[in-house]
Amino acid sequence: MRVGIIGAMDEEIALYLEGMQETKAVTKAGITYYEGTLEGRDVVLCKSGVGKVNASVCTQILIDHFQVEKVIFTGVAGAVHPALNIGDIVVSRDCLQHDIDVTALGFQPGQIPFTDRWIWEADPELIQLAVRAGEQVDEGVSIVTGRILSGDQFVADREKVQRFYEQFGAHCTEMEGAAVGQVCAMNGIPFVVVRSMSDKADGSAHVNFVEFTKLASQRSYAIVVNMLRHLAAGAIVYSTQGCIECDMVKKWLTEKGIAFEVRDVMASRAYQEEVERFGFLGVPVTVVGEKAVKGFDPQELEKLFA
Repeated sequence: MRVGIIGAMDEEIALYLEGMQETKAVTKAGITYYEGTLEGRDVVLCKSGVGKVNASVCTQILIDHFQVEKVIFTGVAGAVHPALNIGDIVVSRDCLQHDIDVTALGFQPGQIPFTDRWIWEADPELIQLAVRAGEQVDEGVSIVTGRILSGDQFVADREKVQRFYEQFGAHCTEMEGAAVGQVCAMNGIPFVVVRSMSDKADGSAHVNFVEFTKLASQRSYAIVVNMLRHLAAGAIVYSTQGCIECDMVKKWLTEKGIAFEVRDVMASRAYQEEVERFGFLGVPVTVVGEKAVKGFDPQELEKLFA
């Protein structure tokens, strides 16, 4: 599995570059992509640049050219929810664009005209991984899941922050996440946005932003690295819909707190070939690295993860 990691600014990707191995740089559409490994995981890192257009172009290239299978957007944001403090972490439950306003024609605030979808939901597994990883960050830091707003505005107005909270039920605001979410959703790619609060988005940003961006980026980095560790230690479950044994394997893994990826062999001939490579013809097949177990056998699964 290849994971795309995006940050908007140099400060947000610096630690990843330091930690990556076997790095190769490729430039597309003026954006530099760094291919390499981090925590044993095949990753592609890039700095999208600020704003929704940059984020959209960057994400589509990650999917089309680098063929990433999951996307994590990481960095800083301005807190909107009154309970959040500088340094706290928001993991996206969903994202939407606050600066789309076609209410004069009867559309809802944030609604993309002539579509029934404008809220982009993050992947449940990635959300769970991010929250679990965030719980290992410094004590006193709050980790919550919530709505992330995106718009081509640096928000520094108390009244606007209050409106964002009341109108959208938002936790934080930034300038890229919803664009990443939309592109991922359009391509069927799981995503999550992990944001550390660098300011209160309330007019004090000019004081707080520079001072806390470095600390906030460190916390976001710590979370994503922990996520990659869990992904690397996880499993692939080859299955089909309606397979009772497949569901039993997934339930067992979930109860054990083991991250896993599901691959439906009926959806891809490549997945069928991957199962055959291990010498099996049926499912479920649970794979960790180069080891595999067929069927639902708790004892054999225990050995697989020993």
